[in-house]
Amino acid sequence: MSEDHSVMKMIHVEPADLTIPQVHAYLLGGVAPRPIALVATLTPGGKPNLAPFSFFNAFGANPPTVAFSPARRGRDASLKDTYRNLVETEECTIQAVTHAILHQVNLASAEWSSEVDEFEKSGLTPVASDIVKPPRVMESPFQMECKLSQMVHLGEDRASGNLAICEVVKFHIAEDLLEGTVIQPDRIDHVARNGGVWWTRVTGENVFQLPRPSEEPLIGYDGLPEVVRKSHILSANNLAQLGNYPKDKAGKGARTLPDAPQGIEFSITLFERFERQGLYRQMWQAAVAAQSAGAEGVQRLFQRCAKVALDTADDREFAWQVLNHAMKTVK
Repeated sequence: MSEDHSVMKMIHVEPADLTIPQVHAYLLGGVAPRPIALVATLTPGGKPNLAPFSFFNAFGANPPTVAFSPARRGRDASLKDTYRNLVETEECTIQAVTHAILHQVNLASAEWSSEVDEFEKSGLTPVASDIVKPPRVMESPFQMECKLSQMVHLGEDRASGNLAICEVVKFHIAEDLLEGTVIQPDRIDHVARNGGVWWTRVTGENVFQLPRPSEEPLIGYDGLPEVVRKSHILSANNLAQLGNYPKDKAGKGARTLPDAPQGIEFSITLFERFERQGLYRQMWQAAVAAQSAGAEGVQRLFQRCAKVALDTADDREFAWQVLNHAMKTVK
């Protein structure tokens, strides 16, 4: 492991030694952000109910399966209307919660009595489904018609979960969300739940791309050269970036590295200015100038250059070329 990390100070506690609210708070704060299922159900008599649940996710595509937990209430272990309706009718709709309907969903989450229609209280609009009886929420750009596959009881006491496993029988998706078959996160503008009163908006700078590891043989963390693996500059996260690189490419030379300008003098002030600005190619040129001048600590300069390439642009190819150059030429 990279040696630039201090050990985190941890607390160690078993759930049996905590109150239920403490366990709940730890779960919600640590397992986050969580997507929100906006679930619509009907009573057997046809009265609509609408409620959000953040214990929610997708668990398979064949058949398309989602699950959420209409848990027992923490104060008295009573069952929620959504649970009762779903068990009796075995149908629901599940909607994505977006920033545009954030406050309406929050209002729907209040402890309304069973006689209240949360569509009316929240101002959200019910629209008829095609296969199931519960309505969809018109304002949500992603809607699923679902049938209950299984209800798994996780306990009978306060705050015990009930895992509602549902099969999706029809999707309804706003066309402008899609690029091909991929829903674009900056277009759907999801919100998600954290602990306490904290929420997360999944858009803008919060959304980034990270390619999956390729199917080519990779270097792996343990396959890194010792001088790289024991770096005091590169973080463990940086080492994982370098390890997630094809073996047959890592040893290649610096074919695409920019040439260092001839006759320039090394300046640590200039190097650090480039570093602050994230200009890793200019950092490379300054480090080469330092090497030509016989400056001390050049290996560290090249590693700092590689780190900025990884941190600012995930430019693993450039980082490997810089590190290869350093390993081959710096004594």
